[in-house]
Amino acid sequence: MVTYRRGGYVQDGDDAVERGCDHCEWHAVADSYPELIGAYQRHLKAEHPKAWLRV
Repeated sequence: MVTYRRGGYVQDGDDAVERGCDHCEWHAVADSYPELIGAYQRHLKAEHPKAWLRV
């Protein structure tokens, strides 16, 4: 059975991590934290460029 974690690193081979966007309904599930963060950052750059910028 797959266990979904909100952020953080996976601990077992059948764990997964999930993340939602604070700006829209986007949601992703990945097998690793780096993979998830990469997808989230690509989403922010494409869909919410002002949110991506650090001001």
